[in-house]
Amino acid sequence: MRVSLIVLSLMALLASLNVSAEVYRWTDKDGKVHYSDAPPPEVDAQPRRLHDNNIGVDKLPYETRKAAEKFPITLYLDENCKDPCSSARQWLQQRKLPFGEKVLKTKDDGEAFKQLTGKPQVFVPTLSIGSKFIEGFEPGEWSNAMTAAGYPK
Repeated sequence: MRVSLIVLSLMALLASLNVSAEVYRWTDKDGKVHYSDAPPPEVDAQPRRLHDNNIGVDKLPYETRKAAEKFPITLYLDENCKDPCSSARQWLQQRKLPFGEKVLKTKDDGEAFKQLTGKPQVFVPTLSIGSKFIEGFEPGEWSNAMTAAGYPK
């Protein structure tokens, strides 16, 4: 009885692992929409994912996910910023923090950044944690801000 329960559990687990399938969608000359697991040779069909298996996809700790929802992190850089910006990026990566990057390339980007921060000039790197902005890379200050936002150490 116990062996059959284990075998049944393993079979259920294995069956649930492959829940992602690629499906092709195309419209024929009469306007009828078709779906298939293989593209037709004569039509330019677009592959679509019906369902992605998200087991193990989001490996961030619970605390990190919750903090990221409330206080998303964005690193603002410009194209000429070398050492401080790469050090800031490496620090965020080493802490395994989810962050986005915004490279200020144009004058309009700079003006939008000034309006966003309320500062009269652009200073990079700048880190935003939610609506808080920290100019310059200072690991201690950044670490304190991350802790205050709920990110784990």
